[in-house]
Amino acid sequence: MGRGGAYLGNIDLTFLLETQNLGLWKGGRFFVYFLNNHGNSLSTLMGDLQAANNIEAESHSRLYEFWYEHQFNAQFSVLLGQHNLNSVFAVSDAGSFFVNSSFGIQPDISVNVPTSIFPVATLAAVMSWKIKPNLVLYSAIYDGDPGSESENPNSINWRLNRSEGVMNIHELQYHSQKDSLTQTTYKLGFWNHSQDIETESAYKPRSQGIYFIADKVFSKESDLSQGLNGFVQAGYSLTSLNPVSAYLGGGFVYQGIFPKRDDDVLGLAVAHSFFSNLWRTVKNETAIELTYHFNSSRAFSIQPNVQYIIQPAVQNDIPNALMGLVRLNYSW
Repeated sequence: MGRGGAYLGNIDLTFLLETQNLGLWKGGRFFVYFLNNHGNSLSTLMGDLQAANNIEAESHSRLYEFWYEHQFNAQFSVLLGQHNLNSVFAVSDAGSFFVNSSFGIQPDISVNVPTSIFPVATLAAVMSWKIKPNLVLYSAIYDGDPGSESENPNSINWRLNRSEGVMNIHELQYHSQKDSLTQTTYKLGFWNHSQDIETESAYKPRSQGIYFIADKVFSKESDLSQGLNGFVQAGYSLTSLNPVSAYLGGGFVYQGIFPKRDDDVLGLAVAHSFFSNLWRTVKNETAIELTYHFNSSRAFSIQPNVQYIIQPAVQNDIPNALMGLVRLNYSW
């Protein structure tokens, strides 16, 4: 058994400007997001495909996002600019608590196609339409290939051309409420990537897939921020030549499980990727994550995390991998 260690750092700096607060027009807002990543890679030690640490990236500083959004009325808005797809689409509220990247952006999207997600974003147009108070449709088109981290280290090297294609994605959200509180959220999505890719064995005309996400509140305590939440993620590739043919994940999150620790959060989740016949030598990979978030103050928190990776997909000579980390968070 081999052993190793790594350090990863992530610095976020964001600005949000409301046009009405600036004495300008109503319904507009500008957003700018600077991002710095530094450190080493955990995945090179573990051999996993579902990156165990969701801030793993090459060491670069970049202009990650900048966009303008206009809210035309209570039902309809349009966003234009450089935008992170995963800030709107394929997001589980409970899943975002975890450290493994699959609970943030599903590998049936992130592995199968190049797209505008951490750590490199690209140009997009995003539309939001509130059909009913509890039913919302999101639709977007993104540049088909933001480039790799080494090709596009500052995230502003745009290459809009036909060979890269475009990424279209659509998501319908349904929110069920009780006593004005959201109890369950269902998300059904469809994506289509028009870039033609030539593989070693075949020609892949384009990629398509569907996904489903559910977040549910199982119990609430007297303090409504506390209680047990659960989530389920599922994705399926409609293109047989995609590496990840399907994905299934889910877990539970409990805030305030221990007395006098009302703000602390405990979570347990499992992510499983199924690989297509294109990757015949790769075994299906499973990630199990247990994590606890200590909130010591409004600004500072500590999150110890343990993950067990069964059959890491990138390195077949590693049967299983065990990872332990401590994440320190500071915000102001």
